[in-house]
Amino acid sequence: MKKHTLLINLCLFASITAFSQPVSDVDGNTYNTISIGNQIWLAENLRTTKFNNQDPIPLITDNTLWSTQTEAAYCFYQDDNLLANEYGNLYNWHVLNDIRNVCPAGYHVPSILEWEALIDFLGGNAVAGGKLKEAGLAHWIDPNTGATNSSGFTLLPSGWRAHNNGSYENLTYMAYQWSSTSIDALNASIMLVGFDSESCLTSESHKLTGLPIRCLKEETSSIMENQDQLPIMVYPNPAKNVITIESKQNIEIEIYSIEGKKIKSFKLINNKTDIDVLDLASGVYILNALTDKGIVTHKFIKE
Repeated sequence: MKKHTLLINLCLFASITAFSQPVSDVDGNTYNTISIGNQIWLAENLRTTKFNNQDPIPLITDNTLWSTQTEAAYCFYQDDNLLANEYGNLYNWHVLNDIRNVCPAGYHVPSILEWEALIDFLGGNAVAGGKLKEAGLAHWIDPNTGATNSSGFTLLPSGWRAHNNGSYENLTYMAYQWSSTSIDALNASIMLVGFDSESCLTSESHKLTGLPIRCLKEETSSIMENQDQLPIMVYPNPAKNVITIESKQNIEIEIYSIEGKKIKSFKLINNKTDIDVLDLASGVYILNALTDKGIVTHKFIKE
């Protein structure tokens, strides 16, 4: 997948990063939120024990049950609720793939494309991790390389629970985050940052791994320096047979399924073009516009 790095200086970055209003989950946990570009994120890892319809998420402490679980489950690192209060809960991928939604109302688990958009906005893979990590050694082990938390994201090294034996690993060493993007029947995409690097990487993990979740506000995935000068328009939305794209630039367009599979790609040369979507199944799709300023992401619905 192409990487488009958006370089920004510190002054510009500070002007477009701001704290937003706190939100609460169905358990009554309250989370700070952070606005980065045009994305609004929870500034803390998720701690809920319920889906949004109040159904409980099963708490699995037994190692064998964890490694053979085929449905949604969560746990606390080392079964310690105090650690969960600091680092958040660990969830298997079945939790975030559930239609009952684990995130607070109006928020969702980000796709890997939305993680990549954030990484690109923060300067690319080589430096984004340092801007995401909490600074200092209160949670991270020494040396916590490059950590500035200049984004306000306050990424913590919450470790993981292994899928094969239920063991807990890498607390204080590694930060992992689930994405909603499935790779195959067993694996899904993740984001990760280590204690000894300022880089931020995307990778994959088994769906039974226990990882934390950060939620992203709905319809906030466009990443641009100046939101008053967005380079494209996409309409109608929802669409039945055709979507129209208008732009003043020559840009590359990519259309993905909500699971992250690329479906179409083409170059937009004229100011306006119609795209046939009749062959697409009904559902939500992601349209990426690759511009000279970075990636602009739109969601559209095929009826």
